[in-house]
Amino acid sequence: MRSVVSSASLSVALVLLAACGDSGTPAPKSSDGGSAAWRSAVGGGGLFAQTFDGASWKSRSVAPGSLFAVACVGNTVGWTAGERGFVAHTTDGGATWATQDAHLPATLRAIRFGTTTSGVVAGDGGALAVTRDGGATWTTANVTTATLRGAAVANDAETMLVVGDAGTLLRTRDGGATWSVATIAGGADLRGVAADPSMHLVLAVDARGGIWSSVDVGATFVAERASGEPLESVSLAEDGSIALAVGSRGALVRRNGAWERASVPQGAFHAALVSLGTLYAGGDHGALVSSDDGGRTWSAIAIGSDAPIYGLEDL
Repeated sequence: MRSVVSSASLSVALVLLAACGDSGTPAPKSSDGGSAAWRSAVGGGGLFAQTFDGASWKSRSVAPGSLFAVACVGNTVGWTAGERGFVAHTTDGGATWATQDAHLPATLRAIRFGTTTSGVVAGDGGALAVTRDGGATWTTANVTTATLRGAAVANDAETMLVVGDAGTLLRTRDGGATWSVATIAGGADLRGVAADPSMHLVLAVDARGGIWSSVDVGATFVAERASGEPLESVSLAEDGSIALAVGSRGALVRRNGAWERASVPQGAFHAALVSLGTLYAGGDHGALVSSDDGGRTWSAIAIGSDAPIYGLEDL
């Protein structure tokens, strides 16, 4: 049964090591002349870990507090967000970084960009801001007091979805100029949201293990599965063929519209990523695991840190 959603700079330069490149080295190129695939993990103590080849990961601390989200557009342009309103931006593959003032002192738990210029950042107590110039300026929006924990942005950057506690769903179709405030009926605290580039399919997960889906750009949602265990993050392949949801008791994989339990190593996971056919789950004590066969078998990845992983992202 369909559930209807009820409506209701100054930049300071920082030289940091890491992110969408490695210490100023240009992003490596693949054999066909394109950029190699960049993937990154962020977490406690300012953790940044990244790889370009999917095999060797390097980690370092790049912020004064925990980082909860990372976004990247290509191999050179990226953002990260975390405690006490921290936002930083790189345009040169991580050789240099500049802090950005989003005018939000609260802890920020989500950051997403649809293009190199347009994105959204959100966090505790309804903290919300959008940018149309790559973060040189941010415009705050006061639309809810609910803590916001996840965001998805369409590839045209006009449609943005932000989810949070008590089933809260914020939606804009004009790049953040105006927002509608809604609640997913029956939804608990929403921990994460993911979408394909055009938002033909949107998935959201909540703290009671609910998995919700939308096929109308987030206007309405249906309950797709009740897993009965807390879920914290969800990621979806660009073509919508496979999705991964993770939480404190493991992971679930969606294939052909049906969810099944994934046999991930035991542990609490906070971050999910589906990237170029590979599934990743990140969690406590620096745990990072990957699967190249749709979640049937998993391998542990050493990132050189025991800090908890809170966010994962790719190109």
